[in-house]
Amino acid sequence: MLRTNEHLLERFPENYARHLVELLSAYQDSGLAPPNLESEVAPGDDGKLWGHVWEAMLYRHLLNLGFKPQTAGVTKAGQRGPDFGIMHQGIRIWIEAVTPAPNGIPSDYLEPPKRGVVRVRRVPQEERLLRWTSVLSDKRKKLEYYRTQNIINATDCTVIAVNSCRLQDYAMNDLGISGLPFAVEAVFPIGPIAFPITTEGEPAGDPINITRYTIQKPNKSEVRTGNFLDPNYSNVSAIMGCWQKDMLRNGIDLTAVHNPLATVSLPRAILGANKEYVADQEGDHYMLRSL
Repeated sequence: MLRTNEHLLERFPENYARHLVELLSAYQDSGLAPPNLESEVAPGDDGKLWGHVWEAMLYRHLLNLGFKPQTAGVTKAGQRGPDFGIMHQGIRIWIEAVTPAPNGIPSDYLEPPKRGVVRVRRVPQEERLLRWTSVLSDKRKKLEYYRTQNIINATDCTVIAVNSCRLQDYAMNDLGISGLPFAVEAVFPIGPIAFPITTEGEPAGDPINITRYTIQKPNKSEVRTGNFLDPNYSNVSAIMGCWQKDMLRNGIDLTAVHNPLATVSLPRAILGANKEYVADQEGDHYMLRSL
């Protein structure tokens, strides 16, 4: 049982705090958690807290699916390799978890609402998507490093599991400006919904998603969004996305997106995702569809 739980009990309502303590304690007792988990959920670092909560949520989720999560090893210095490894029909699947920090997100968007105060705020869609593309780039490189260290084998699947819970005060869903999950927008060039119009300004059909191959950083440099069309990402089998901070509803809302260029493809419909997307090659283009 997590011993340092007074901070959580002081910060959150009792039922919620005890839920977090239960999640974190089960993860800690599994022997798979980093050795410094307990000290890192103490006051002072929200990034560490929600990062460990996300790992604990994934651990429970995988157990609920019938998997037996393992790691490549845990030492005094921390975990060796990805956060979790599971087996499915003889295939090893490595899962690397990440919780993006709200860098570049307007502070007023991160503030909780105040009782009796009505405010209109811009939704920072591109700023949030930039955080997705940034952590995916970092984790892709990390997975490649694990492969060079022979922790990940050439026949293993790899999944990057992103929880975007820190990118807003509260989220109702994981949808971006395209109407599709951020997990899709971060790896395929799918942009906002637009109406086609004639040269006279009249509607010329039903609304469609326009293509968006890049988004701009504040310094005006371009960041690619079609990462799963980039051979450099072939070492990533799939990504998963989530936006929740807890499992109070007895589960988590997950989006899974498969990489059509993956060196090792992830088997479909095995990770308990509510939404799952694949891209099928049709001639000289790909067609995205939901399973």
